[in-house]
Amino acid sequence: MSPEKKAKLIYTIEYLVISVVFLVLGILELLKVIELSENFRLIFKIVTLIGAAIMIGDFVWIMVDKKRAQRNSILDKAMMLPLAVYLITFDIIGFVSDRPYDYYQIGVPIAFFYIACAYIFQGIYHYYKPLPFLLEEIEKEKEAKAQEVIDQPTENINVTPQYGDEENKEEEKKDE
Repeated sequence: MSPEKKAKLIYTIEYLVISVVFLVLGILELLKVIELSENFRLIFKIVTLIGAAIMIGDFVWIMVDKKRAQRNSILDKAMMLPLAVYLITFDIIGFVSDRPYDYYQIGVPIAFFYIACAYIFQGIYHYYKPLPFLLEEIEKEKEAKAQEVIDQPTENINVTPQYGDEENKEEEKKDE
């Protein structure tokens, strides 16, 4: 298997595994198999508020920095903007007023389902259109392997004398 295909496959499988994890967690929370404690809800609100701000900042950064935009996928960053807006709204409402448990029982799985759908899409999409930085890394690996082959010692190679080498040996003997 070529290194490019192997890297694309690993990247796709990684995205799909993460999406399955979020999908399962969302289903378990929605069906009340997992119940969220008060501490978890507070930690969830704080972490997702910070994460949403980072997602928005990352999108702005990729739009401003052209070098970063060439190496990453703007589509990936843009897909997370609706989630960031949802999480900020969800967290602010959760902080401002005391919400019943049903609010979290439905709100958290919605975020998890969105993440799962986004990662499924990204996994399939990036199999057919790999990220630019992934292609750069594959090229660097190919160049390193080619250089490694070039740098290998040539100890066991039999070299036959070329025409004129015998004359050079005789001249060296005379010089000594």
